[in-house]
Amino acid sequence: MYPNFNLFEFIYFSVKKICSYLDINTKIIISSELEVDHSLKSQEKVISFCKELKSKTYINAIGGQELYDKSTFQKNNLNLNFIKTNPIEYKQFNNSFEPWLSIIDLLMFNSREELKLHLNNYTLI
Repeated sequence: MYPNFNLFEFIYFSVKKICSYLDINTKIIISSELEVDHSLKSQEKVISFCKELKSKTYINAIGGQELYDKSTFQKNNLNLNFIKTNPIEYKQFNNSFEPWLSIIDLLMFNSREELKLHLNNYTLI
């Protein structure tokens, strides 16, 4: 149980717990704490985050292909990739498999070791 009713705090806490459970040691940075122009929108804001963090590559979920333009990132000396999860299948009770559900479903039906294997099952586009 998490005692804070702030949605951001709850999600941040949840992500940190899942990362800890799966031994993911990636540093998580709260974007509002970065010294950038927060009035920027969309990819301009993402590019400003990347520049502030001295990043060379930005990886977004596959659904962002309609939001972000690779040539705009290249003009800013940044690589833009999209992460596409490869199809996986696992037992979900005795039901037929329902794909592309959330991490919560994966946590319910897979061991920690199985989850760690699934983490590497993706393609960068």
